[in-house]
Amino acid sequence: MTNDETRMTNPQAITNQASATLFAQRGIRHSSFVIRHSREAGFTLLEIIVAMSLTLLIIGIAVVSISGVRAEDKLRRAAAVIETTARQNLLQALDRQQTVRMELSAGAFGTGEEFNGMLTVRRVGESDFRKPKRGEAWEFSPTGICEPIEVRISSAAGQIEIGFDPLTACAKRKSIQVKG
Repeated sequence: MTNDETRMTNPQAITNQASATLFAQRGIRHSSFVIRHSREAGFTLLEIIVAMSLTLLIIGIAVVSISGVRAEDKLRRAAAVIETTARQNLLQALDRQQTVRMELSAGAFGTGEEFNGMLTVRRVGESDFRKPKRGEAWEFSPTGICEPIEVRISSAAGQIEIGFDPLTACAKRKSIQVKG
């Protein structure tokens, strides 16, 4: 096969010859700018696996972060419901001019999914949180005060601790701890 026949059947040879001629006319070394075409122009399987692994890692981190934010949001909503319930009971006692008793149980603060946990209480003079006794209640007086109490709700998502002010039934101390 002659050189001319090779050029006619091989387009790469024509491209390389044309670029060599052009570079020679401009005084540029041909070997530094030769365009080499290869049949392996795509990505390798290893490169694709690495890219997919990195993508999955980033997605995993994002999901964990979002679930932590959602868990904290549920706990904050639960704390707000507890505070609102206490305040409403105090206002009800003032309005009716009679003592309002709220039974201390997990259901006392609502039945939402954020309360799927264990309720413990600590009254004045007690050093540790404990489970409420059967029939134990939190009293709200018609004089506008309530028993000082601290409430803790622990769940899979975390823990809420709220200490209530006896004069306002508002949270004077609140702690929300998210697990994970």
